[in-house]
Amino acid sequence: MKYDEAFRAVEKNEDYIVDILRKVIAVDTSVPPGENYSKLIDIVEPEYKKFGFSTKRVVVPEDKVKQMPWELVGERTNLVATLGNGKPPVTAYAHMDVVPVDEPWTQDPFGGEVIDGKQYGRGAVDMKSSIACFLGAMKVLCDLGIEPLYDVGCNLCTDEELGVYPGARYLAEEGYFSPHLMWLELGAMEPIVTIGAAGSIRIDVTAVGKSCHSGMNFLGVNAVEELVPTMQELLTLKQDVEKRLSRIPTFPLPGVPSDKMTPMFNLNIIRGGTKENIVPGECNLTINRRYIIDERYDDVIAEISAALDRGKKKSKLLDMKVNVVHSYPPVEIDPENPAVIKMKEAKKAVKGYEYFIAGGISGSTDLGFVAAALAPAKIEAAGFGVIRASNILAHAADEYVYVEDLVAMTKELVHYMAF
Repeated sequence: MKYDEAFRAVEKNEDYIVDILRKVIAVDTSVPPGENYSKLIDIVEPEYKKFGFSTKRVVVPEDKVKQMPWELVGERTNLVATLGNGKPPVTAYAHMDVVPVDEPWTQDPFGGEVIDGKQYGRGAVDMKSSIACFLGAMKVLCDLGIEPLYDVGCNLCTDEELGVYPGARYLAEEGYFSPHLMWLELGAMEPIVTIGAAGSIRIDVTAVGKSCHSGMNFLGVNAVEELVPTMQELLTLKQDVEKRLSRIPTFPLPGVPSDKMTPMFNLNIIRGGTKENIVPGECNLTINRRYIIDERYDDVIAEISAALDRGKKKSKLLDMKVNVVHSYPPVEIDPENPAVIKMKEAKKAVKGYEYFIAGGISGSTDLGFVAAALAPAKIEAAGFGVIRASNILAHAADEYVYVEDLVAMTKELVHYMAF
């Protein structure tokens, strides 16, 4: 059978793909708290079984979950689906969680409605669409009696949007991933190959002063004001850090500082004071540091710690408390690995692309944890997804995916797994 026939079958299954996506969007898996993973699995697990998969629910142990510094609710339940045929293995994976809805929408964020060819909902792009497309691809292969070229696994994972101990990390550590991966997150509709992602570190700084009456400020230590020298030290460090260049190229986005990946250093949250007539006794600062594959985690922490120490010495602060959260490690993908080459063939068959742009992003992903868990084996990762680089809607209000892009991604997955 030629792939054109399979592609026509995908088009006939558009309603199935849209319906699955509508159903999984309707399950609110916002993290935190991420309390409905099992409800989502209840919807899709029967579909996997229809297509011949055996399934297993794997819960992340409580001691791992406690490492995640958020208020979480419910078990962190992951789905492992396996279609064994004795052929070389491939593991497809996607995360079930979504970021919270934090600004007004014009559409129901959990409605999954289709309006003018666009399907709206939190996770429509990032990344419940991948679940629907994978199931759509398996339905087509099953209906047409086409056996995949691989022993196919599919893992639906928890807490990617939080990091630290996402479900993909635990599953990889427990042996549920093969080095050959269908990475269903950071692919795009354009001829783009993502070959790197930054690691992410969160540093929470608590500056401790002494509160008193604002009319007698000499009796206290203003934690907001006395944190300023520390912030100056951090901003000086930021200038040095963001001059560093990776060996990995980046995408030519508007305003990008270099044609190579660069680290990112952000002072993102600051809170201090409760009332204008009280000298604040505490001020909290949160730093987000994106580090590239060319940097060492320990070195990154050491230089930030040194900057904090210098700032504290220049202040009158009584104490400075620091908490570090390693959210994600960085990851690098060989742009010439066999999975990428095969992914390009699939995209060419669907979209007709003759050339591709390869680059890294400063966003972070759980693929870094998977790669680390599988080491020393080298991952071969093919990236698929419905992102449009010209209009990236992940995490945005009124997030939507074009239905035609759902069909296109499903065709790509069919081609990759069967042709």
